[in-house]
Amino acid sequence: MRSILRNTSLLGLSKGTAAIASLAVLALAARDLGPTGVGFLLLVHSYAMAASSLTHFQSWQVIIRYGSRPLAEGDPEPFRRAVSFALGLDLLTGIGGMLLAMALLPLLAGWFGIPDNLRTPALLYCLLIPTMASGAANGVLRSLDRFDLIAWQSPIDAWVRLALVIGAYLLNLDLIAYLIIWAATDLLGDIYLWSAAIQELRRRGWLKGLRPTVRARGLEGGWRFAFTVNLTASVNSAWGPVARLLVGGLLSPAATGLYRVATSLIDAVQSPIDLMAKAVHPELMRHDPSSSRPWRLMLRTMALGTMVALLAWVLIGLFGERLLALVFGPEFTPAAPLLTVLLMLPVIATLAFPLPAMFYSLGKPGGPLVANILGAMVFVGSLPALTTAHGLVGAGAALVLGRLCSFLVMSAQLAFLYRQHRSTKGGVEATGHLG
Repeated sequence: MRSILRNTSLLGLSKGTAAIASLAVLALAARDLGPTGVGFLLLVHSYAMAASSLTHFQSWQVIIRYGSRPLAEGDPEPFRRAVSFALGLDLLTGIGGMLLAMALLPLLAGWFGIPDNLRTPALLYCLLIPTMASGAANGVLRSLDRFDLIAWQSPIDAWVRLALVIGAYLLNLDLIAYLIIWAATDLLGDIYLWSAAIQELRRRGWLKGLRPTVRARGLEGGWRFAFTVNLTASVNSAWGPVARLLVGGLLSPAATGLYRVATSLIDAVQSPIDLMAKAVHPELMRHDPSSSRPWRLMLRTMALGTMVALLAWVLIGLFGERLLALVFGPEFTPAAPLLTVLLMLPVIATLAFPLPAMFYSLGKPGGPLVANILGAMVFVGSLPALTTAHGLVGAGAALVLGRLCSFLVMSAQLAFLYRQHRSTKGGVEATGHLG
């Protein structure tokens, strides 16, 4: 638990400063471009992010799954094999995702609300997709407990972006300038993470001999695990970039801008929970899932996350509309009703965040996948009807319903696995006494 708190504190400090800068960036862009302009900016960015999320294999989870426990036991070879496999996955999915996104853009741009004059910039933005595949770098640093290095990525990205956006705001530059700033700072953050991971591997003498490969040599069930977590992450993208694209297509680019402004405040509330999720995953993987310790750890982190989020939840609930007007401008106060609906998301997140890591530690990666598929189906299935009837508020309601469904399904599955664990443990103890 102390390791989780230390790593969460490191990430929390970096994410906290980055969140301040990110809110300032969005506020300046919103005031300069207005709801429609910032909506166009976010649609182009979200298209590339959605393509990346849908195609990447979340290779960092492969490294943690197959490398963390052997590393803790003093054996680096399984870790090195997992890193090579993860590098191969990143290379394959990065280039493949870029080509697929470019090929589909002419067909999808109009439906998502990306106008003709932004299709070429959107096509060029897709060139960033291979660099977004930094899963292997992230997995290396997490497995080596170098959360201090990971902690620098978000501030570097956010504060450099803020400096450039301040310049664009003062010079009254156009939307294309903002797109260039977003692309350049995305690239900068990814380059930093890769550099940190390479340096850490070199320092330990583990860099030599590492080669990208798509052969899961020595990693039992490697491809099956990679496919499962990829599908889980792909479905998860429905909640973020894909949701923004759907809102743009069903409503308007201006609605996308309002939607993103509201979700940015919710993201700020949820950021402590997201950080704890990143810290708890490697910790759970280090423990024997047949013991009671990971189950107790999961419950303790859920309780701690709930306490942290409740304070932020109350603050946003009391001052949300004033924050919208103060930070983003009066044009964005129509997002206040949506913000009220979305306040249910941090509550769900505090209860759900350790559950996927627990499934992975038990060797059951299909659990979160089933839950997220069902949740995404509820979200996407209810979104058209709810947005037609209630506009932006309907979009928020659909998001909450989908997240709630996903949490309930995961909880039911994990409760079943826990009962199995208790009955198996009881049977073993009874056999021991009889013997």
